[in-house]
Amino acid sequence: MGGTVTPMLEAFEDALDFSGQVVCVTGSGRGIGETVAASFAEAGAAVVVADVDVDAAEETAETIGSEYGTETLPVEVDVSDYDEARALVETAVAELGGLDVLVNNAGVAGARRFRESDPEDWDRKIGVSLYGTLNCTHAALPELVDRSGVVINYASSSYRGNDPGLAVYGAAKAANRSFTKTLATEVGGDGVRVNCVCPGTVHTPATEAFVEQYADELLDAYALDRIGDPADVASAVVFLASDAAEWITGETLHVDGGYLRR
Repeated sequence: MGGTVTPMLEAFEDALDFSGQVVCVTGSGRGIGETVAASFAEAGAAVVVADVDVDAAEETAETIGSEYGTETLPVEVDVSDYDEARALVETAVAELGGLDVLVNNAGVAGARRFRESDPEDWDRKIGVSLYGTLNCTHAALPELVDRSGVVINYASSSYRGNDPGLAVYGAAKAANRSFTKTLATEVGGDGVRVNCVCPGTVHTPATEAFVEQYADELLDAYALDRIGDPADVASAVVFLASDAAEWITGETLHVDGGYLRR
Protein backbone atom coordinates (compact mmCIF):
# COMPACT_ATOMS: atom_id res chain seq x y z
CA MET A 1 0.00 0.00 0.00
CA GLY A 2 3.09 2.22 0.22
CA GLY A 3 1.71 4.53 2.88
CA THR A 4 -1.43 5.37 0.94
CA VAL A 5 -4.44 6.07 3.12
CA THR A 6 -7.29 3.99 1.69
CA PRO A 7 -10.93 5.02 2.12
CA MET A 8 -11.45 2.14 4.55
CA LEU A 9 -8.44 3.15 6.66
CA GLU A 10 -9.52 6.77 6.61
CA ALA A 11 -13.02 5.79 7.77
CA PHE A 12 -11.53 3.70 10.57
CA GLU A 13 -9.36 6.58 11.71
CA ASP A 14 -12.40 8.87 11.68
CA ALA A 15 -14.31 6.33 13.79
CA LEU A 16 -11.57 6.50 16.43
CA ASP A 17 -11.81 10.29 16.70
CA PHE A 18 -13.48 11.29 19.98
CA SER A 19 -13.33 15.04 19.42
CA GLY A 20 -16.36 16.71 20.99
CA GLN A 21 -17.07 13.74 23.27
CA VAL A 22 -16.79 13.50 27.05
CA VAL A 23 -15.34 10.31 28.52
CA CYS A 24 -15.30 9.39 32.22
CA VAL A 25 -12.79 6.78 33.37
CA THR A 26 -13.08 5.62 36.97
CA GLY A 27 -9.96 4.54 38.83
CA SER A 28 -7.85 6.49 36.35
CA GLY A 29 -5.35 8.10 38.68
CA ARG A 30 -2.84 5.36 37.93
CA GLY A 31 -2.41 1.92 36.39
CA ILE A 32 -4.57 0.72 33.52
CA GLY A 33 -7.08 3.51 34.06
CA GLU A 34 -4.42 6.18 33.67
CA THR A 35 -3.40 4.75 30.30
CA VAL A 36 -7.05 4.45 29.22
CA ALA A 37 -7.68 8.09 30.14
CA ALA A 38 -4.56 9.17 28.23
CA SER A 39 -5.63 7.15 25.18
CA PHE A 40 -9.01 8.88 25.04
CA ALA A 41 -7.33 12.26 25.44
CA GLU A 42 -5.00 11.40 22.58
CA ALA A 43 -8.09 10.57 20.52
CA GLY A 44 -9.48 14.04 21.18
CA ALA A 45 -11.95 13.48 24.02
CA ALA A 46 -12.48 15.63 27.06
CA VAL A 47 -11.67 13.26 29.93
CA VAL A 48 -12.96 13.00 33.48
CA VAL A 49 -10.18 11.49 35.57
CA ALA A 50 -12.07 9.95 38.48
CA ASP A 51 -10.28 8.33 41.39
CA VAL A 52 -10.55 7.88 45.15
CA ASP A 53 -7.01 9.29 45.33
CA VAL A 54 -7.55 12.92 44.39
CA ASP A 55 -3.84 13.70 44.21
CA ALA A 56 -3.34 10.94 41.64
CA ALA A 57 -6.39 12.13 39.70
CA GLU A 58 -5.12 15.70 39.60
CA GLU A 59 -1.65 14.65 38.53
CA THR A 60 -2.95 12.43 35.74
CA ALA A 61 -5.42 15.05 34.54
CA GLU A 62 -2.71 17.70 34.41
CA THR A 63 -0.26 15.41 32.61
CA ILE A 64 -2.57 14.18 29.87
CA GLY A 65 -4.21 17.57 29.42
CA SER A 66 -0.82 19.16 28.89
CA GLU A 67 0.40 16.40 26.59
CA TYR A 68 -2.63 16.16 24.32
CA GLY A 69 -4.16 19.62 24.63
CA THR A 70 -7.57 18.31 25.59
CA GLU A 71 -9.80 19.35 28.47
CA THR A 72 -9.49 17.20 31.59
CA LEU A 73 -11.38 17.20 34.86
CA PRO A 74 -10.05 15.46 37.98
CA VAL A 75 -12.77 14.27 40.36
CA GLU A 76 -12.38 12.58 43.74
CA VAL A 77 -14.88 9.74 44.05
CA ASP A 78 -15.46 6.54 45.98
CA VAL A 79 -17.45 4.59 43.40
CA SER A 80 -18.72 2.16 46.03
CA ASP A 81 -20.91 5.02 47.34
CA TYR A 82 -23.93 5.68 45.13
CA ASP A 83 -24.26 9.33 46.14
CA GLU A 84 -20.64 9.96 45.19
CA ALA A 85 -21.15 8.18 41.87
CA ARG A 86 -24.15 10.36 41.15
CA ALA A 87 -22.18 13.48 42.09
CA LEU A 88 -19.42 12.37 39.71
CA VAL A 89 -21.83 12.27 36.78
CA GLU A 90 -23.43 15.57 37.76
CA THR A 91 -20.00 17.21 37.92
CA ALA A 92 -19.02 15.86 34.51
CA VAL A 93 -22.23 17.17 32.94
CA ALA A 94 -21.99 20.55 34.67
CA GLU A 95 -18.31 21.14 33.91
CA LEU A 96 -17.89 19.50 30.50
CA GLY A 97 -21.39 19.64 29.08
CA GLY A 98 -22.39 15.99 29.04
CA LEU A 99 -21.20 12.41 29.13
CA ASP A 100 -20.75 10.14 26.11
CA VAL A 101 -18.64 7.25 27.40
CA LEU A 102 -18.40 5.70 30.86
CA VAL A 103 -15.47 3.38 31.52
CA ASN A 104 -15.94 1.43 34.75
CA ASN A 105 -12.24 0.78 35.31
CA ALA A 106 -12.11 1.05 39.11
CA GLY A 107 -11.55 -2.22 40.94
CA VAL A 108 -9.93 -3.75 43.99
CA ALA A 109 -8.11 -7.06 43.65
CA GLY A 110 -5.48 -8.59 45.93
CA ALA A 111 -4.91 -12.34 46.22
CA ARG A 112 -6.24 -13.86 49.43
CA ARG A 113 -7.55 -17.39 49.87
CA PHE A 114 -11.21 -17.41 50.80
CA ARG A 115 -10.81 -19.26 54.10
CA GLU A 116 -8.37 -16.52 55.20
CA SER A 117 -10.61 -13.66 54.08
CA ASP A 118 -13.33 -11.85 56.01
CA PRO A 119 -16.45 -9.77 55.36
CA GLU A 120 -14.45 -6.54 55.41
CA ASP A 121 -12.30 -7.88 52.58
CA TRP A 122 -15.40 -9.03 50.65
CA ASP A 123 -17.08 -5.66 51.07
CA ARG A 124 -14.05 -3.79 49.82
CA LYS A 125 -13.57 -5.92 46.71
CA ILE A 126 -17.25 -6.26 45.81
CA GLY A 127 -18.00 -2.66 46.80
CA VAL A 128 -15.58 -1.21 44.28
CA SER A 129 -15.34 -3.91 41.62
CA LEU A 130 -19.08 -4.66 41.33
CA TYR A 131 -21.11 -2.00 43.14
CA GLY A 132 -18.84 0.68 41.68
CA THR A 133 -19.87 -0.49 38.22
CA LEU A 134 -23.55 -0.60 39.16
CA ASN A 135 -23.49 2.79 40.89
CA CYS A 136 -21.72 4.70 38.14
CA THR A 137 -23.70 3.07 35.35
CA HIS A 138 -27.05 3.71 37.02
CA ALA A 139 -26.13 7.33 37.68
CA ALA A 140 -24.88 7.87 34.13
CA LEU A 141 -27.64 6.12 32.17
CA PRO A 142 -30.01 9.08 31.73
CA GLU A 143 -27.22 11.14 30.18
CA LEU A 144 -25.96 8.21 28.10
CA VAL A 145 -29.47 7.57 26.75
CA ASP A 146 -29.77 11.23 25.75
CA ARG A 147 -26.47 11.04 23.86
CA SER A 148 -26.59 7.43 22.56
CA GLY A 149 -23.56 6.73 24.69
CA VAL A 150 -21.37 3.79 25.58
CA VAL A 151 -20.57 1.84 28.76
CA ILE A 152 -17.39 -0.20 29.05
CA ASN A 153 -17.19 -2.59 32.00
CA TYR A 154 -14.34 -4.77 33.21
CA ALA A 155 -14.26 -8.47 33.91
CA SER A 156 -11.01 -10.39 34.52
CA SER A 157 -9.49 -13.70 33.56
CA SER A 158 -10.20 -14.70 37.18
CA TYR A 159 -13.96 -14.74 36.51
CA ARG A 160 -13.54 -18.32 35.29
CA GLY A 161 -12.94 -19.37 38.89
CA ASN A 162 -9.61 -21.13 38.51
CA ASP A 163 -7.24 -18.66 40.17
CA PRO A 164 -6.65 -19.52 43.86
CA GLY A 165 -6.83 -16.47 46.08
CA LEU A 166 -9.15 -14.55 43.76
CA ALA A 167 -12.49 -16.15 44.66
CA VAL A 168 -14.21 -12.94 45.77
CA TYR A 169 -12.64 -10.70 43.14
CA GLY A 170 -13.41 -13.29 40.47
CA ALA A 171 -17.02 -13.47 41.61
CA ALA A 172 -17.38 -9.70 41.32
CA LYS A 173 -15.88 -9.73 37.85
CA ALA A 174 -18.11 -12.60 36.75
CA ALA A 175 -21.08 -10.52 37.87
CA ASN A 176 -19.83 -7.58 35.80
CA ARG A 177 -19.73 -9.79 32.74
CA SER A 178 -23.30 -10.95 33.29
CA PHE A 179 -24.43 -7.39 34.03
CA THR A 180 -22.92 -6.25 30.74
CA LYS A 181 -24.88 -8.77 28.71
CA THR A 182 -28.19 -8.10 30.41
CA LEU A 183 -27.89 -4.32 30.43
CA ALA A 184 -27.00 -4.33 26.74
CA THR A 185 -30.33 -6.01 25.98
CA GLU A 186 -32.20 -3.49 28.14
CA VAL A 187 -30.74 -0.28 26.70
CA GLY A 188 -29.89 -1.25 23.14
CA GLY A 189 -33.21 0.13 21.96
CA ASP A 190 -32.20 3.47 23.47
CA GLY A 191 -29.06 3.55 21.36
CA VAL A 192 -26.70 2.76 24.24
CA ARG A 193 -24.02 0.13 23.75
CA VAL A 194 -22.58 -1.86 26.67
CA ASN A 195 -19.47 -4.00 26.35
CA CYS A 196 -16.87 -5.54 28.61
CA VAL A 197 -13.11 -6.06 28.46
CA CYS A 198 -11.56 -9.01 30.22
CA PRO A 199 -7.85 -8.39 30.86
CA GLY A 200 -5.33 -10.96 31.89
CA THR A 201 -2.44 -10.05 34.18
CA VAL A 202 -1.13 -6.59 33.33
CA HIS A 203 1.97 -4.77 34.52
CA THR A 204 0.84 -2.02 36.93
CA PRO A 205 2.12 -0.75 40.29
CA ALA A 206 -0.69 -2.70 41.96
CA THR A 207 0.32 -6.01 40.37
CA GLU A 208 4.09 -5.64 40.65
CA ALA A 209 4.52 -7.86 43.71
CA PHE A 210 2.11 -10.49 42.34
CA VAL A 211 3.90 -10.62 39.00
CA GLU A 212 7.28 -10.96 40.68
CA GLN A 213 6.05 -13.77 42.91
CA TYR A 214 4.39 -15.79 40.15
CA ALA A 215 6.42 -14.73 37.09
CA ASP A 216 7.23 -18.24 35.81
CA GLU A 217 3.70 -19.58 36.28
CA LEU A 218 2.20 -16.51 34.62
CA LEU A 219 4.42 -16.71 31.56
CA ASP A 220 3.51 -20.37 31.14
CA ALA A 221 -0.18 -19.44 31.23
CA TYR A 222 -0.11 -17.04 28.25
CA ALA A 223 0.20 -18.19 24.65
CA LEU A 224 1.99 -14.96 23.69
CA ASP A 225 4.56 -15.57 26.42
CA ARG A 226 4.38 -12.17 28.10
CA ILE A 227 2.49 -10.21 30.71
CA GLY A 228 0.17 -7.52 29.39
CA ASP A 229 0.80 -3.78 29.28
CA PRO A 230 -1.82 -1.14 30.16
CA ALA A 231 -1.76 -0.02 26.53
CA ASP A 232 -3.01 -3.46 25.46
CA VAL A 233 -6.18 -2.93 27.47
CA ALA A 234 -6.52 0.74 26.56
CA SER A 235 -6.52 -0.06 22.85
CA ALA A 236 -9.38 -2.51 23.33
CA VAL A 237 -11.38 -0.06 25.44
CA VAL A 238 -11.02 2.78 22.94
CA PHE A 239 -12.04 0.49 20.07
CA LEU A 240 -15.17 -0.77 21.84
CA ALA A 241 -16.16 2.79 22.76
CA SER A 242 -15.65 4.06 19.21
CA ASP A 243 -17.90 4.17 16.16
CA ALA A 244 -15.72 1.41 14.71
CA ALA A 245 -17.61 -0.90 17.08
CA GLU A 246 -21.04 0.65 16.52
CA TRP A 247 -22.69 -2.75 15.89
CA ILE A 248 -21.08 -4.49 18.84
CA THR A 249 -22.87 -4.67 22.17
CA GLY A 250 -23.26 -7.15 25.02
CA GLU A 251 -19.85 -8.65 24.25
CA THR A 252 -16.81 -9.48 26.37
CA LEU A 253 -13.46 -8.98 24.66
CA HIS A 254 -10.68 -11.05 26.20
CA VAL A 255 -7.45 -9.04 26.24
CA ASP A 256 -5.24 -11.69 27.76
CA GLY A 257 -2.49 -12.81 25.43
CA GLY A 258 -4.17 -16.15 24.83
CA TYR A 259 -4.70 -17.15 28.46
CA LEU A 260 -4.38 -20.93 28.47
CA ARG A 261 -6.50 -21.72 31.53
CA ARG A 262 -9.87 -21.02 29.94
